[in-house]
Amino acid sequence: MLLYEPVTDLARPIVATFDGAVERLRIRLAGMTDDEYFWEPVAGCWSLRPNSDGHWRLDGGGGGGGPPPNPVPVTTIAWRIGHIAGTVAGFTDRRFSHGLLVAEELGFPSNADATASFLAERCRDWRDALGALDRESWVAPLGPRFGPFAEATTVDLALHVLDEVIHHAAEVGVLRDLWSADARRWMPLGRGHGRRTTPGARR
Repeated sequence: MLLYEPVTDLARPIVATFDGAVERLRIRLAGMTDDEYFWEPVAGCWSLRPNSDGHWRLDGGGGGGGPPPNPVPVTTIAWRIGHIAGTVAGFTDRRFSHGLLVAEELGFPSNADATASFLAERCRDWRDALGALDRESWVAPLGPRFGPFAEATTVDLALHVLDEVIHHAAEVGVLRDLWSADARRWMPLGRGHGRRTTPGARR
């Protein structure tokens, strides 16, 4: 006799780990300035930029829809945050809505102060949708909307989204640490200001 519900017990830690990863990223972003948000540590970075129609867009199409270039460009924090939000919102729409979301509808934040609420809204939609699923919905095939992954389940999809969030949030943390180290290198000794005055806080 089973002493637990396998899917229920699997879903619970997936959702809890997602919550923890999002909260850790929220804390990690505290104190970020616009200069840091758009910082390009090397030439040729992918970033978030305004285009002629007034919308902010991610370079490289946001990293989805085709094979990445070789080598893969270094990205800014703005790009990573946009990619995380686009991934979460895109899969929320494809799994739980009409599946027709386009980049212009995301409203990528053009400044660092707006990132926390931007991420929170997209992640909350995904998290709330997962929380409303029953056991059968977790294990049912995703269906033709997911193309070659039609036979995968929501468990598989939730693990993929979790991996995306953790991976790209870690990259954001590395970029914040690099910015912080660069700020300390350029800040004159004995003074409270320098070329970069608000380095990323370590967590």
